This record gives sequence, structure tokens and C-alpha cells, in this order.
Amino acid sequence: MPRVRLVLEDDNGTPIADTEQVYVLQGDCDTINQIEAAVETFKKKALPPLEQALLNQAQERFVRTRKKSKPAASMEHSE
Repeated sequence: MPRVRLVLEDDNGTPIADTEQVYVLQGDCDTINQIEAAVETFKKKALPPLEQALLNQAQERFVRTRKKSKPAASMEHSE
């Protein structure tokens, strides 16, 4: 059976830790209908973890940015 391997990479092409996923496409994949069904099942399984990884990465980036800018903002409020 065909397999699909997904690896989430950063902007430099470096794989992001713990994001690699391997999926075996279900079914024979001999006809268009079988291929469409296999791809649809794959999307339902693969996309939620991928979306979660992207959301986690965005949240971490937001927190880092927030921490960097927070000291300057705190000084403004203390005056």
C-alpha cells in the first residue's frame, strides 16, 4: 500500500522536532474512487495533528515575542 510521509519544516528547511508523520493509504488505490477515498481518510487523519503543530509553533513564537517586548511596556506603566 502507498505511504505518505509528512515532515513539518521551518523557513530554513530544517525539520521541526516530533512533527514527522507516516500514513499508510488504506485500500487498494487501483481506481479513482479508491484513491479519492484513501486520500480523504488520509486528510482526516493527517491534517488535525499538522494543524496542532502549526498552532503550537505560532503560540510559542507569540509568547517569545511578547516576552521580549514586555519589559519596555512595563517600564512605561511604572512611570
